[in-house]
Amino acid sequence: MRSETSFEIDGDLILIEAIIVGPGGRDTARLVLDTGSALTTLIPAIAESIGYTSQHRVARSVVRSAVAEEPGYIVRVAYITALGFTLPGVHVNVAELSHGIDGLLGMNFLSDFNLEIHPRERRLVAERI
Repeated sequence: MRSETSFEIDGDLILIEAIIVGPGGRDTARLVLDTGSALTTLIPAIAESIGYTSQHRVARSVVRSAVAEEPGYIVRVAYITALGFTLPGVHVNVAELSHGIDGLLGMNFLSDFNLEIHPRERRLVAERI
């Protein structure tokens, strides 16, 4: 199955809209498409809006960047819908991020798909493997 999704560009970042669902409801998040991130990541405000806190963690985590290390935790969300597909039980790292983004769509989500990115058209084609 294939799906086409439009995206925004913010500087050099590709931003994808996603719906995240947890025990407290659902929220929409703007996530950076990040093939360099092993795990999908959400900022704490988004995680809390859908009912997750550090009490729901399955593990502790640390997010490392070129300038800092941020402590965090990993939860398993009910599901994430992005790129035209819904995946249940996705592990998500919860940590503070900069740049005013809601999170990162990482390889633990993206590895289920073949992707074509068409930057000039601001279009992404995802095909479920």
